[in-house]
Amino acid sequence: MQADNNPCIAGGKLLVIHVFAGIIMAFAFGLIFGYFVMLLWNFLMPDIFGLKEITFWQGSGLVILCRLLFGTCGYGKHGDHAKKYYKMQKREHHQLWWENEGKEAFEKYIEKENTDANCDAARIKKE
Repeated sequence: MQADNNPCIAGGKLLVIHVFAGIIMAFAFGLIFGYFVMLLWNFLMPDIFGLKEITFWQGSGLVILCRLLFGTCGYGKHGDHAKKYYKMQKREHHQLWWENEGKEAFEKYIEKENTDANCDAARIKKE
């Protein structure tokens, strides 16, 4: 089997490319955002508060410091909504399954478990 035709290897290569592209994009956005903070600081702060101008690296440091001090700014809340929606959909699907075939399937499962338990008990007694 050739490696090029293997979907697992192709998927792994795609994952590596996406991770690498994500790192590059995060770095690029960090540079742009640090530069934007520097420009905004240098435009406002010296005139308003009499503070001195900052460099690009100081602006980038401010971005990191704000991120550490103030956290994620609520990015995680969007995921909670998706999780609640998924759980609700799963609950509705389970309710529909239970109404259609759940009780019969559950009784078959209990019967099978009891049969398996009896077989295990009989096997243990023989030993």
